[in-house]
Amino acid sequence: MSPTQQNRLTSAVKRFLDLIWLFFLGVAIVWPIVVVIIGMNIPTDPLERHTDISGFLSFKVFAETGGELASASSSQGELLLSGRGEVLLNNTNGDLAWWVSGAFHEVFLLIFLFGLGITRRLFASLKEGHAFADGNAERMKNIGYVFLLFNAVAPVLQYVGGRILLGDITMNTPGVQLYPAFEFSIGGIFAGLAIIVLAGVLREAIAMRKEHELTI
Repeated sequence: MSPTQQNRLTSAVKRFLDLIWLFFLGVAIVWPIVVVIIGMNIPTDPLERHTDISGFLSFKVFAETGGELASASSSQGELLLSGRGEVLLNNTNGDLAWWVSGAFHEVFLLIFLFGLGITRRLFASLKEGHAFADGNAERMKNIGYVFLLFNAVAPVLQYVGGRILLGDITMNTPGVQLYPAFEFSIGGIFAGLAIIVLAGVLREAIAMRKEHELTI
């Protein structure tokens, strides 16, 4: 790839990151307002509620049931499928599930915005042709720390949030079991560590470049 093509690609990525950052910044500002407005207007009667509450949960679906939802340790018949992911819940007993779900989504969004902001500054430096600028190694290291932070915090929040959500929900679907999920990403931890190592390599390269310039 020629230097001109590389500069164009870097500029395109920088513009894309700017758009994504502005969009999610707007979401981060509007989301708490929406959560508060909806939360303050949730009906007292659970049967009158039609507010979807999103949570990361594990689930099992069975082919045969006895008419009642069994505990996680009991048998419901033949297991059709199981997995974990984002689940929409409704008819909660109280309002706690709504507030917890909204708060956790905001936390994840803020961590994402922080990492995206650092990445934008890194690409802004690359766009100006300052690949060996002093701050780039520190920015790369901080991006690695964001990866580590997110992949360390997310499983805990998912599990704690799942327990709170399930404690606040009225479940009347025979054959379906929901329970808290704990999804630890080895790949995310490895990616964070790899970025930190690359940041150290870049720091050494910057130091060698400075020594070379002083020698000349």
